[in-house]
Amino acid sequence: MPDLLLDDGQSVHFEDTGNGPPLLFVHGLGAPSAFFARSVAELAHDHRVITVDLRGHGATPQGAEPVTVDRCAADLRTLAEKLDVRGLTLLGWSLGATVAYRYLDRYGAGRVTGLISVEQSPYLPSENGWEHAAFGGLDAAGAAEVDRLLSASDRATTKGLVRSFFAQGATPAEELVDELTSAATDCRVGAKRQLWQDVLRQDWRGRLPSLGVPVLFLHGALSQVYPSAVGAWLAAVVPGARLELFERSGHLPFLEEPERFHRAIRAWTAR
Repeated sequence: MPDLLLDDGQSVHFEDTGNGPPLLFVHGLGAPSAFFARSVAELAHDHRVITVDLRGHGATPQGAEPVTVDRCAADLRTLAEKLDVRGLTLLGWSLGATVAYRYLDRYGAGRVTGLISVEQSPYLPSENGWEHAAFGGLDAAGAAEVDRLLSASDRATTKGLVRSFFAQGATPAEELVDELTSAATDCRVGAKRQLWQDVLRQDWRGRLPSLGVPVLFLHGALSQVYPSAVGAWLAAVVPGARLELFERSGHLPFLEEPERFHRAIRAWTAR
């Protein structure tokens, strides 16, 4: 995996695989780019697939600077510029979708032709009756509990979090759960907690309609992370957006219904 040196002396790790329409995958909180390994292998047959480990995740060190959504978006911009990628489709999953929103909001769509937002809500807390909060109703106590879980370094806690990514009632293969758990344990506690606190402050409900690119929303109908009809809300708010609901998936449609997930991406990039 190559390294890219950034303006503050930090290095980030990325992979650049395949040829064709470029895709940049941005991973979720505490779930590095290794989560996308199967999708990368499949889509690299006819796409240029770029993955990156955000600061403090996977093979990228945390560094001395605070890890924020804004900082991660700036790192994406530097990566796109250094690789001179144009006609890019940004694919952000969970926290990665919020990072992609920030990229477009701050830097514009000069290099980007489309956005694929996978399993994310524009606002995580359940304040003032917001019905599409994380976990169905994230309050202050719930946010503190998530922070506690992110602070844990034992494998059992991480494995429990990974299992919660799958569809309600699902029994995923133990080998897959173990693989994802191993990847998730390769994330620094400090970076996870800093990003969690930052994403709690992010409110994209009024800003998503003006991102300036076509948007495809992909959501799991059985998600335990976002159990409401947030995908339908997003598709109604963003002009011209499309929604695909994965009936058998939770928070990981790219692993729970991979064939349909890859078809949706191919259709979107070929539109």
